Amino acid sequence: MIEKKISVLLVIILTLAVYSCSTGNELKYTDELKPSLYQPIKGSVNENGYSLILATDDLSVGNHRIGLLALSQIGVVSVPSIEVSLYYFNPELGFVELESRLKASYRKWPYGSRGLYTMQFNFINQGKHLLVAKILTEKGFIENVDISFDVGAETIAPAVGQLAIKSNTKTYNSVDNPSQLTTGSNYNQDLYKYTLAEAIKMNRPVVVVFASPAFCINAVCGPQVETLSLLADKFSTKAEFVHVDLYEHPEKVQGDLSTAIISQAVREWRLPSNEWTFIIDEQGVITARFQGFVTFDELETELIKLF
Repeated sequence: MIEKKISVLLVIILTLAVYSCSTGNELKYTDELKPSLYQPIKGSVNENGYSLILATDDLSVGNHRIGLLALSQIGVVSVPSIEVSLYYFNPELGFVELESRLKASYRKWPYGSRGLYTMQFNFINQGKHLLVAKILTEKGFIENVDISFDVGAETIAPAVGQLAIKSNTKTYNSVDNPSQLTTGSNYNQDLYKYTLAEAIKMNRPVVVVFASPAFCINAVCGPQVETLSLLADKFSTKAEFVHVDLYEHPEKVQGDLSTAIISQAVREWRLPSNEWTFIIDEQGVITARFQGFVTFDELETELIKLF
């Protein structure tokens, strides 16, 4: 891969942008790291009011799904695709281009007007990175927007290829009331038949979602439990499906998230943000991970690889 040095002026401007960026990659899970209060990285707003929000900031060296929310002055950008270039900050050379003219495709969410642009990228460098996107607007204009982020040596949350953690989560039979399972109103029993540990031991693929439906309070979380429920309806004879709420006592959460107790399973999985989905194979190995909302089609594509 040929690295191209970009202009000195761009280096100076973008260096300032990168070093103002802060992510959770350098943090270990502690009581102070509260996924319920997580807010995604936001890029700078360009002169015409366009900007990016990064949905996937728990990144490491290796292959990752990148999710981006693109915004304009009037709302969410939803053109079919955007062109992306990625840069790495080399302390000696400044910004060097890793790859250009990559395509990130738009994936509409099932409710409302939101959607994410997603793409895969194999990171080979640890440290500061910059993503520059070209958005061809519906009126034919090109808007350039950028966002900076860190890539760590390892992710905080479990990575693809690692063994899934066999957490002893709640089931329909272990609680007195369904409200003890989730802050949401979807009480699909197929999502609470087994503990996560039991599901992993059944020698079938498992899809597990960690989310608190009633407290989807940032721009990159969405109706993940509803999507999991639809997936379970279609593939219940071939895989297991588990929902784990973000909070240990969802029935007691009354809106003050700063005092809510994070569930033991979320702590065991070291989740730094508030919505995650993992796909696990028959051997208990994680084969796919998704930070933030992931669509039915994306999940189905990864799940059927295991059948």
